[in-house]
Formats: sequence, structure tokens, C-alpha cells
Amino acid sequence: MSEGNAMSIRIIKIINDIIKNDHELQEFTIIPTEDNTRNKSPVLYEEHNLGLESWCIKHVYEYACSVLFSQRKQLSRTPHSELEKLNRILIVAILINPEVGTFWNMKRELVEKDVLNTDDELYFSKIVLSHKSKSNEAFAYRRWLLSRILNKMAANHMAFPTHFLQAEFQVVHMASTKCQNNYHSWNHRIWCMENILTYNHNISQIVYSELNYSQEWINEHVSEHTGYHYRQYLIKLVKEHKRIVSIYESFYNFVVKSLLKTSNDGDWRNLLDYLLGKPNRTRLLEETCSYVNYISILLYDLFILIDQINEIYPEHEALYSHRKFLIHHLLKAPHDYHGSEFKSKFNSEILQLADGRNVTDSGAPDRSTKPDPSDNKLKMSVKQDDYVLYEILSTCERNFAAKNSNSMQLGRYRKWSKHVMGFE
Repeated sequence: MSEGNAMSIRIIKIINDIIKNDHELQEFTIIPTEDNTRNKSPVLYEEHNLGLESWCIKHVYEYACSVLFSQRKQLSRTPHSELEKLNRILIVAILINPEVGTFWNMKRELVEKDVLNTDDELYFSKIVLSHKSKSNEAFAYRRWLLSRILNKMAANHMAFPTHFLQAEFQVVHMASTKCQNNYHSWNHRIWCMENILTYNHNISQIVYSELNYSQEWINEHVSEHTGYHYRQYLIKLVKEHKRIVSIYESFYNFVVKSLLKTSNDGDWRNLLDYLLGKPNRTRLLEETCSYVNYISILLYDLFILIDQINEIYPEHEALYSHRKFLIHHLLKAPHDYHGSEFKSKFNSEILQLADGRNVTDSGAPDRSTKPDPSDNKLKMSVKQDDYVLYEILSTCERNFAAKNSNSMQLGRYRKWSKHVMGFE
């Protein structure tokens, strides 16, 4: 056996022993070093943190790959004891390079053969994400493991424990914090909501908790589009989910007491009648409750969340994008509520209007012509002047434009509002 292979085997053993014995391991990292100047083990371990000096990476990874790829095709015929040894090499190979799908697929086969424990694998993939927080392969592996757990619980008519979901959210928070605009982590959080939430009876409370979490995140990460995208997902979830049956009083009370400056008459359904007009048909109680929450959150975000952040951090594109989402859905709300059609006529020309440009047939900017603001085909069909909600939005937008008259973003936002939404 070569000296390099012997060293690699020792390093693999040390790393596996640490991971096996420390169930509170927080982070793995590769430490840049030119060579082995200390003449000591390149594995560093202190206060639940694991590090590997970079000078040995080449030797360890080459050894791991040579063993793993030679065993890949005969994995099904490998004895159980040998599979456990193979997993030790897999652990280090994945820590060094978590983007090799073959390694994760070998992990899946070992789980299916009951060589590996699901809980241990969730723990291991968390360590991987502490080093490579954007590893899509690691998130995909976690979803595969969670799906196995969900299927078993569904077969036994069991509810998914809330602490399991919260533990997953902690992993996502860690990955999102380590890397800006980490779409992989936020998409994983949405997957958890869509798949795990259906097995939980506490849906209303979990969604409310996530709304508060997303607000805290946005306040601390103003320019990250991912946080706003997740909040928009939650807002639409509130409207569409049939099992969110409780009123979110903090949002509702803001609209009633702070925005409308009226007292609570005891029937929150009157809010919709006041803002949107009386509906033509009687709605189910659950549907009405969801709509009250939906409208209240949209108005809260428009008047509180976005407005307060904009005063401190103006000019952020993410803020204007979220404002567009809010205005679009608030203008669309009366149509949805009354069951009327809300026509959108987006086309390439409209998309260019957001930048104040027109295009030719070839797709190039055409500066010889300007769009006609009176051209009705560029507008959505909105006739909401009779609704109190429309009056509130009109006043809000006028005040916003006045306060941000020097903003570079305001010009494009007003073009979008006028030409795309048909909202003066």
C-alpha cells in the first residue's frame, strides 16, 4: 500500500470517528493550507467543529474515488460488513465534493439495504450543507429521506411530528444564512411546507409562525429576492389552503384598527363586504376566513412591512418587486371575490414597457416609436372604482410616489403600474 493511501485511510477513519461520536457537530470546512508544515494530522476538531487541511484533499479524494468507482457496479453483491466500510469512504468523499450524484445514489442504495439509518443520514447531510450550503444534491437527498419517512407514516396513519418540521426549518435557516439568495434552501423550505404540512394538524399555527419568520428575515436581508419569494408563497398558501380556518388577529387588527380606524364589531366577515362589496354568492366559512387573512396580510405588507423598510433602505429592487406583487393581487382580489374575469394581456411589448422601451419584430429596441399610454390593449380590465379597497390603494400609491419622488426605481414602477396594471 502506498504512503498516500495509508495516510488517506487514517484521515477517513479519524473523520468518521468524530462524526459518529459527536452528535452535536455544527460545521465542516476545508482549511486552505499550502503544505503539511505542522507535521501533524490534517484533521482539526474543536468545539463541535470539524476541519480538514486542504493540502491532503487531493490524496484523500483520489483514493476515495478509486475505491468507490471500482465498487459501484458490484454494490448489490458486496457483503454487509464491506458496505459499512464503503460508507465511511463515501462520507469523506461527499464532504469534499457533495456535487457528485453517483456518491449520493450509492448512499440511497445503502439506505434501502438497511445498512444506513435515516436519522443518521439526515444528520450527515446537515453537516454537508454546513460546508456547501447550495448543494442541490444534499437537499435532494434530504427530500428523498423525508419522503420515505412520510410514506411510512402515511401507511400507518400517523401525524408527522412538529419537531421534525422545525428541525428541517433549522437546517434551511442555517443554509440560507450561509449563502445569500440561496434558492436551493428556500425551495427546500417550500417543499417541506407542501409535503410535510399536509401530515400536520397544526397548519394554521405553522403558517402564521412562518409568516412572522419571513418578516424577520426580510427585515434583516432587505435585498434578497428569495425571502420575498417565500413570503409570497405563504400569502398565496393562506388564500388557497382549505385547512387554515383561524383568523390571524395581528394582521386583521392592523387593517381594522390602524388602517380603517374602525372598531371590531365582532364579525370579521364584514371586512370583506366593506372593502370588496357584498358577494353574489354565499361562501363557505373556511373560504371566507382564508380570504380575510389573505387581504389583511397583503395590506399589512403594503402599509407596514414594505413602507418601513423603504424608509430606511430605499432603492432596493427586491422591495419594488414585492410591492408589485402586493398591488397586483390586491387589484385582482375584487374580481376573484366576485367571480368576475380579471384579464391580463402580457406580451413582449408590455415586458419592455417596464424598462420604458419598445421592441421591433427582431427583438431589438425601437427608439423611433413610443408606446401610446391610451392604448387599451396594454391595460388590464379593472373597473374597481366602486370598491373601498381601490380608493385605499389609490391614496397609498399617491403617497408612496410623493415620498419617493427622487427614487431611480420609481419611474419604472410607475410605468408598470400604469401600462401593465392600468392603475393610475
